[in-house]
Amino acid sequence: MNSYRSITAFFFVAFSFVSLTAGAQAWRTYEWEYYNIQFELPEKFTVTTNTAEALEASAEGIRFALYPFKDSELDGLDLAGFVVKMAEEDLNLSQIDEMELLEFEEMDGGFVSGAKDGLLYMVLGLMDKNSDNNYYAFVAFEEDKQEELVEDAMEVLLSFDLLK
Repeated sequence: MNSYRSITAFFFVAFSFVSLTAGAQAWRTYEWEYYNIQFELPEKFTVTTNTAEALEASAEGIRFALYPFKDSELDGLDLAGFVVKMAEEDLNLSQIDEMELLEFEEMDGGFVSGAKDGLLYMVLGLMDKNSDNNYYAFVAFEEDKQEELVEDAMEVLLSFDLLK
C-alpha cells in the first residue's frame, strides 16, 4: 500500500477517535475578527499572518492556513467542486482523495486530502449558510510525522464555528 493510501485510511481512523484524544494537549481558540469565525489550534502553533486575506499559523512539522472566498452563487451542491478546485488549482496537489462531508452548526463543510513535495494536506471548504462568506483552509504536515499530527489536523478541521 503506498503512503498516500495509508494516510487516507489513517484519516478515517483518526476522524473516528479525534474527540477521545483532543484533551491530551492544550488548545487555544482563535477568532478571525474579519469574518466572525472561530476555530481551535494547539497552543504550540504560532500565528504568522492575520489579515483580511489570510490567517496562517505553524508549529514544528505542521502548517495551517485559512483564506476567505466570497461567492454568493456557491451553494451546498457546489461544495465538492469548490474544495477540489482549491486543492488542485490553488495548492497544486496530486493524488486528491474523495471529499468527506463534515457537519457544522451554521456552515456546510467538507475536506479532501492530497500530497505535494513530501507533505500531506487536508483541505477544508466551508460555506456560511447565511452569507456569501466561504472559506478554505488547509493543514499540511510532513509525511513522516503523519501518525503524530493527523489527530491534531482533524481536530483543527472540526473546530470551526461562526461567532454569535
